[in-house]
Amino acid sequence: MRSTISSGMSSWTLFALAFSSLAAAASGAWTFEDAQAVIAAKGGKAEAYKFSPTKPIKGAINLGPKDILKVSLTVKEDSKVGRPHQAFLLVQEPESKVEAFFPLNVKELSGKAKVDLSHKDLPAFLLTAPSLSLSLVLGSFGQSTASIATIGNVEPLLDPAAKALLEKQKQKDIGEGTVVYRAKDEIRHVFRADPQSPPKIITLVFLLSVLAGLGGLFVVWFPILGGNLSHLPKALKAAPISHPLFFASLLSLEGIFFMYYTQWNLFQTLAGMAVVGPVALFSGSRALREVRARRERESARRCEEK
Repeated sequence: MRSTISSGMSSWTLFALAFSSLAAAASGAWTFEDAQAVIAAKGGKAEAYKFSPTKPIKGAINLGPKDILKVSLTVKEDSKVGRPHQAFLLVQEPESKVEAFFPLNVKELSGKAKVDLSHKDLPAFLLTAPSLSLSLVLGSFGQSTASIATIGNVEPLLDPAAKALLEKQKQKDIGEGTVVYRAKDEIRHVFRADPQSPPKIITLVFLLSVLAGLGGLFVVWFPILGGNLSHLPKALKAAPISHPLFFASLLSLEGIFFMYYTQWNLFQTLAGMAVVGPVALFSGSRALREVRARRERESARRCEEK
């Protein structure tokens, strides 16, 4: 069972009109025959009410707490029995247009359809209504016109205690008062703030530590690590492209990191790395290969001198 709350025209009316517009030139229509509504009560006599697409049930049907309303009929597409894609019993409160619908169980070969309705099937905002209208909705794909046929009216019978409990449930479901539609509280979406850079003092401390490390490296490079600028002309002569390109790519990588820290996002940084990274890898391998070959030649020459 599914409940809907509507204002003005019924959603099922729109449903039928939509099918009707698609089937304006159709020669057939969905209808039914041999229809009846039976009130079955435990320990009581069943009451049957006949109805047709053009003749609804006269008067109101009383539905007690222990009663079951059994609706049965034969669905037909024009003059042949059929099984529509949509077959529902529509229960509606006439004043507020609050409605609920219940699917019919339709047999494919015979077109026999039935649905049962009792107090436990109806939500509180319908069960507390003084009167409910019953309609039958039939429609399907194809050229046959959909239809909405009025069955009649049902009056749920409730004792005062049960009605008071249902009224409380009704207020809980749709709110206080008689207004079904009303403005809801404004929903404000709070998104996570963009990540912020650390305080400048922390940035300066780390920058100075990096610069001090680089300065210390250059200080100990020549006396301790054996740095020798006299090898620079030999290196450039042996690999005039690899060494400058490798050095430039390293500077470019540092520049990319700086731009990522100050302006760029992750995608821009990855794009820059995708361009500079292969250049650094290719030129660095060639430059280091030249350095290794030169050191091996110098080591061999020293061994010969000894």
